[in-house]
Amino acid sequence: MITDGAPQGEDAEVIREAVQRVKADEAEKKVAFFCVGVEGANMKLLSKLSARPPLKLRGLRFVDMFVWLSKSTERVAHSREGDQIALPPVDWGTV
Repeated sequence: MITDGAPQGEDAEVIREAVQRVKADEAEKKVAFFCVGVEGANMKLLSKLSARPPLKLRGLRFVDMFVWLSKSTERVAHSREGDQIALPPVDWGTV
């Protein structure tokens, strides 16, 4: 998810349910959820959403981020179930 981390008028209950669903799906290994905050993002709120710390995009390095995502997806696609996959280093964002 790429975001500024600010709700767009949703009720607090809707946000709470979304957080619970994302965490449950990650715990069940249904998804791998990554939060990426753009400049000025509410990183504190994003840290509550995901099991892993959110990353902050450096400037406008969207191309670098999508190249990283492509390489990461390729590694996962060529792996076998149960393999531990080392993702490429992140050079487009900071924790």
